[in-house]
Amino acid sequence: MVRPFDLRDMTLIRRLGERGVSLHTASALAENFHPLRGALRSMLVGGEFPTFVWKPENGDRAGFIQLRIANGAAQAHILYVSPRCGDEESEPAANGSDVLRNRDCAIWLALLDEAVAGVGSRGIQHVIAEVDEHSDELVAPRRAGFAADTRQDVWAVRTSDYRPLGIAARPIARRAPADDWDIQLLYANTVPRLVQLVEPLPATDDGEGWVVRHGDELAAYVTVRRGTVATWLRFFIHPDAEAEADEIVAAALEVAFATEPELVYCCVRRCESWLPSALERAGFGVTGSQAVVVGRHVHP
Repeated sequence: MVRPFDLRDMTLIRRLGERGVSLHTASALAENFHPLRGALRSMLVGGEFPTFVWKPENGDRAGFIQLRIANGAAQAHILYVSPRCGDEESEPAANGSDVLRNRDCAIWLALLDEAVAGVGSRGIQHVIAEVDEHSDELVAPRRAGFAADTRQDVWAVRTSDYRPLGIAARPIARRAPADDWDIQLLYANTVPRLVQLVEPLPATDDGEGWVVRHGDELAAYVTVRRGTVATWLRFFIHPDAEAEADEIVAAALEVAFATEPELVYCCVRRCESWLPSALERAGFGVTGSQAVVVGRHVHP
């Protein structure tokens, strides 16, 4: 009932592409992402965007799931699932009353199972989804065996609302090969082990990397991903430098706003309690909160 995407499914993907939900926040907010482009690219060029289609023989319902496997990554991210799990339909019951039944959540269960198994056959052990923590969609991954590894808030500021912090920003420099070992140590020592499964250290070709140093010590590492519709920030700050979060944020925002983006987003894990106040002082506000859930492939 679930099979890989092929050219026969183009109309289906186009039709359902507006009815689903993104489960990868950076792609949804910073990129002009569309599932059909990803499915065609994966089929014609390679398996970066594996897509699976659920289409019963009677043609009554249909759905699809699309993932992204970055080059060399050990994890797969769920980009998009359609239709939404919360789309309920009413049906007449035997007594004449209407009964709500959510068949789309059953579609999700089939698609999630196939996604985990499909990428598992490629050696990918973890499938990651970022789900609105207050949405109906969170139910289906849990029923499919996905476990919540962490939670995150997404902060955003428009250019018109940005308030420079009015303090001296810390000196910031582009990542250089000589920084790589310190960045690896910073990541290993500041990101919880469970979260490391969800969020590996960004690859050197995934956006820009910037470093803030205090003498010879690395105080912070910042990734800046300039998408087609917004800029996406991620901070990794050494515990000894947490008191200087304002100066580090000010430095990163000078970089982010250098190209005058209309919108800047910043992802903050709940354990990073030192970041929100600095972002708020710069004009950021929370735009969404997600549970980051992980499905693990189990070898038969």
